Amino acid sequence: MADFTGYVPVLLEPLADRKKRWAQESADAWMQHDEELQARDEKTARLKTLRLAKEAAETAAAARAALVQRAKAKRKQNLA
Repeated sequence: MADFTGYVPVLLEPLADRKKRWAQESADAWMQHDEELQARDEKTARLKTLRLAKEAAETAAAARAALVQRAKAKRKQNLA
């Protein structure tokens, strides 16, 4: 025969308390989701800024290189 001494039945949480807990968990999940979206958007904006700055620097470097080439060609033409 089974011995049930010390057995305490698990009391069910009242429905109102469960609904309140579920609502809080849901709100917490949405807040976490929104924070992740905001972090992703900030990272995307930062990376876009860096990419645009890099492209601008490359364009400026290419323009300077073209000017140097023209100056060398002109100097070479004047010397000849």
